[in-house]
Amino acid sequence: MKGSNLMTKRHSLKKIRNNLDYLIFLAIPLFIYIVILIIPNLKIFFYSTIKWNGISEKYEFVGLKNYINLLTQDKVFPLAFKNTVIYTVTVTIMQNIPALLLAVLISKQSKINNIFRTLYFLPAIFSTVTIGFIWGFIYDPNLGVLNMLMNALGLGKYTKVWLADEGVVMFALALVHIWAGIGNGMILFLTGLKNISLELYECADIEGAGGWQKFTRITLPLLRPATIIVLVLTTIGSFKAFDFVYVMTGGGATHSSEVLATLLYKEGFQYNRVGYSAAISVILMTVIMIISFIELKVMQERD
Repeated sequence: MKGSNLMTKRHSLKKIRNNLDYLIFLAIPLFIYIVILIIPNLKIFFYSTIKWNGISEKYEFVGLKNYINLLTQDKVFPLAFKNTVIYTVTVTIMQNIPALLLAVLISKQSKINNIFRTLYFLPAIFSTVTIGFIWGFIYDPNLGVLNMLMNALGLGKYTKVWLADEGVVMFALALVHIWAGIGNGMILFLTGLKNISLELYECADIEGAGGWQKFTRITLPLLRPATIIVLVLTTIGSFKAFDFVYVMTGGGATHSSEVLATLLYKEGFQYNRVGYSAAISVILMTVIMIISFIELKVMQERD
């Protein structure tokens, strides 16, 4: 009996030590997660309930007043929200469809395909500020390549002040985001394509399936996990877009290209309304979470 009890105690001690090891390994990433993500988000939510200039030690608790003012009195916020939605929808659709097609076209291993992969991914390695300045020159109404090319082709009547025209500015900015980000989507789709067994395509060839049938019956369904990742990442990235918009237009003189991220920045760092800026941040974060959740849910249900 004593030997049995001793063995039981040793087993229990070993189990406790193993559990402690697991807890130690979990504690480090959990601590980092809490410090980097949870605490800052809680602080932002707190800031959104106060009136504070970001400098003074004194602040005034206003509860939900910042949110109420944003949603009922602020004339710029609805415009910025609308512009953000236009930007996000345009980028999500027009970036991912070409990225998928490019990935399918250059999925086979060859030297020429490797060159194309490098070329398509090249914009992703440039800084967003550099890309913004380059495209700013392209869109310049007087010296820009785009208007010069259109004039040379006899399309002069269609030239515009691309970054000041309220009807096209958001699409012009979205095009820059698409050009810079299409390589990232292509790489993710290529990774998904590599996980599809070639035997499925060989079986489809034996059955006499055409290219379109193989694409719709094999490629697209089996690419669903990669598609979910690409859609969520693209939505998050475009909804919180800041760099291209701020570098190229600054939001526009009449807020024609204002998006939520630039409005957030201006309220917090130019107008010193930290609480108001934090309220915009909370709304932005909430909308992104809701849209991402819906995308995941829809794709999973289809699966």
